Amino acid sequence: MRKDVCNELRERIINVHYKPGEALNEKKLAEELGVSRTPIREALIRLSEENMVTIIPRSGARVSDINLNDIQNLIGLRLILERGVARLAALNVSEKDIKRLEKLLDKTKRVKGHDYSKLIDCDREFHQIIVDAARNPLLEKHLSIVRNQFTRIEKFIHNKPEGIQKDIPKVIQALRQKNIDKMEQLMVGHVELFVAKLSKKLFQMSMGKNTD
Repeated sequence: MRKDVCNELRERIINVHYKPGEALNEKKLAEELGVSRTPIREALIRLSEENMVTIIPRSGARVSDINLNDIQNLIGLRLILERGVARLAALNVSEKDIKRLEKLLDKTKRVKGHDYSKLIDCDREFHQIIVDAARNPLLEKHLSIVRNQFTRIEKFIHNKPEGIQKDIPKVIQALRQKNIDKMEQLMVGHVELFVAKLSKKLFQMSMGKNTD
């Protein structure tokens, strides 16, 4: 029950059901999810440890803001973690993992180009398959926290992932060949493309605010 509540709240925050800075009222959340306030309180504490929620003493909880400085720190951390995951995936990949990637590729081809939300979900699934292939639960735990933050930012700014349809076949080939260096190059390049586009969009948004 407690795990389900935490997962549900996390997904709602990631999908911007609750927007950055929005207050999170324990009583209201408990009513929405049909649970007592105790699991809600415990979930909020857990999510604060993942920087999804900010708890202010004697004031309550709110969804953490999207901070440009935090994003820069997240970018550096994610690139480090992605390198490790890519190399381990090349070593430990199974045929089942590759089949999942092939199925995902077919799925991306059916997504309409303007449906940014579904494309973001496909990109999220892509990275999950790679981290599953790495077979390292501790690395997965830390990378998951970082990736969730990026997904939340993407959903918030309506960012459309690019390159996933081109990258998946290349990744499949590198995994089949167990080419460690190629996998690292592909995954880092995939993330760097996303980061460049994200930085440009966030800059444009900040400039728009400054001209108001």
